[in-house]
Formats: sequence, structure tokens, C-alpha cells
Amino acid sequence: MRRIGIALVSLVLAACAAGEALTEGAKPALDLSEKGKTSGDGDNTGFSRSVAARYAGGLPAAEIMQDLVSQGFSCDEANAYCTRAVMDGVCADAWNVDFSDSGEASGTLVRRCMGAEVDEE
Repeated sequence: MRRIGIALVSLVLAACAAGEALTEGAKPALDLSEKGKTSGDGDNTGFSRSVAARYAGGLPAAEIMQDLVSQGFSCDEANAYCTRAVMDGVCADAWNVDFSDSGEASGTLVRRCMGAEVDEE
């Protein structure tokens, strides 16, 4: 029994050390806190700044896309963009990450609303 206890403690300590190693080089989280942005082109937001900070340093687009998918984004590799949309009534807040030809990522937040009321005659 003592061997099992020692093995379990060793396993927990190793897992903690691995977790610390991952967080030491962790990138800043994406800022998905803003919602309802309706003015401008959506490129001067906390989200756009967080995309620039998280993916600075020339990561391959495929690696960035994999990271975005793990955060709930849907990606289209052929057209080099990723999107995460959340409905808010008849509107959708969409966080978009586009990739330039050189693979550089840029983020925008836009709000799209549907369902204009029709005048009854």
C-alpha cells in the first residue's frame, strides 16, 4: 500500500509540474467580453488587441486555427478565417479572425441584426 501512495504522490507532483510549465509560456487569453459593437468596422476592440497579442511571433496559421477551434471557433482553412458567433435576440455578435497571405492573424468583432419589421398595409 505504501508503494501505491508514493506512486500516487509522485504522479500528482509530476502533473503539477507539467501544469506549471504550460502556464509559464501561456499566451494571453482572447477577450470575448465585448458584445453589441455596432459602429465602425470592429477592428479597434479588446478582441482585436487580444488576437494581436496572443498570436504575435509568427505562429503558423494551422496552429492558430487549432487553438481557435479549442476555444469554440469554427474555421475555414481554404478561405483562411475563423468565426465564433453568439446570438443575442435577433442579433449575432461575431468574433472573426482572418489570416493575411503571410499568415498574420487579425481579429474583428461585428454585430449583425436580422428581422427588420415589415410595414403592414
